[in-house]
Amino acid sequence: MKNKKVIFEKSIVYIFLIIAAIVAAFPLVYSLFGSFKSSVEFLNGGPNILPKEWDMTSYVKAWKEANFAQYTLNSLFISVMTVVLTLVIGSMAGFVLSRAKFKLRPFLVGVLGLVMFIPSVVLIFPIFTMCQKLGLIGNIWSIIITQTASGLPFLVILMQSYMSGISKEIDEAAKIDGCGFFGLYWRIILPLSKPILATAGLFAFKNAWNSYLLPLALSLSKPDIRPLTVGVIALKDMGEGISAWNIMIAGSVLAIFPMVIVYLFMNRFFIEGITAGSVKG
Repeated sequence: MKNKKVIFEKSIVYIFLIIAAIVAAFPLVYSLFGSFKSSVEFLNGGPNILPKEWDMTSYVKAWKEANFAQYTLNSLFISVMTVVLTLVIGSMAGFVLSRAKFKLRPFLVGVLGLVMFIPSVVLIFPIFTMCQKLGLIGNIWSIIITQTASGLPFLVILMQSYMSGISKEIDEAAKIDGCGFFGLYWRIILPLSKPILATAGLFAFKNAWNSYLLPLALSLSKPDIRPLTVGVIALKDMGEGISAWNIMIAGSVLAIFPMVIVYLFMNRFFIEGITAGSVKG
């Protein structure tokens, strides 16, 4: 009787997971097959997910006629530099908040937690105004700096939580061996924090790669610095008299691939970092 109950409960869980997977995967599958349809067939819709005739023209137009190669390089540069800055600044901040003792520490942690819940849309105008006064509008570094700053609060708290779980006895042993405060960070805590650094790096890469509103606002005056997410939307207007949704979706499919590849390589570290961070926090 007990075995039947366990089997029934597992069956319910598996059924729920299968339904959730189908719901999550359907838009991706529909987009993938839709990118091989002609513009007319795509706009006509219909029950057929598979295209009547497989057409690669959308991919060719997306890559050649829409400056797609430049947008791809921009996105890679923005994402990689955002990851580097996030890991350097975030790991240092997380280390200080987990190890240093000072009066403002609880206040700073509280401020970081509060900033996490502010919608990014609310911050677009102040950020744009600040970048304008600093002369960064039209500069690709304006996108990198703002992407780094917007993702840091959550990632600093994540790294601080993980580092707080590392035994303080290691600190004492390191001090006896002559390690200073920075030496403790560089030689001891940082190597022990590889799982959470991989997780933070993946989060930073994902956020920078997928961001749209801020890069759009900061690249209006200079289209050459646009990332893929902004450039892909412009593909919709490449049709002759009608919206070329098939070309835009083809561009979207191409834009998804780098993120999928990064996740496949970093998946193990991502899960380790999330689970370890949640337990140690």
